[in-house]
Amino acid sequence: MQVLNEPSALYGMQNATTDRVWHNFEPETSSIYLQRLNVFSDKIARLLQQLNGFRELLPDWDSYNAEAPSKKAINAAMRFIIECHHLALPFYFTSPGVDGEVMLEFQKGVKSAELYFLPDASTELVLFQEDEFVFEGRLPDHFDKMIQFFKD
Repeated sequence: MQVLNEPSALYGMQNATTDRVWHNFEPETSSIYLQRLNVFSDKIARLLQQLNGFRELLPDWDSYNAEAPSKKAINAAMRFIIECHHLALPFYFTSPGVDGEVMLEFQKGVKSAELYFLPDASTELVLFQEDEFVFEGRLPDHFDKMIQFFKD
């Protein structure tokens, strides 16, 4: 797989494609599918660059005994972004967690979602509306729910 943007040495050269979409999600049969881009937007490139930078964090990176972000968690978050950057998801922010997890945040108006990539390779999805908890579940079981949440 080849990608473009920030920096090309890390992510490849031109003509990015994604052959898979997260867990059998078929965008060609959905109204939320957007045109596949052969480049990453600046926001997506920045998120990938930040995630790659998490590899440099050491245990106790926050001075409160936080674990270093798991390589599995970082790789899963990067794979998710690469495979889903062309969907109608409002990617917003990423951060490391204190237990080795990586969080991706999505935000659109009063709606937000936090997607946690855990060190054991599992994922957790939490949806909020106007800062109120709406839903929590595993991403593979509720990917469509997250898409629909931001579509409405």
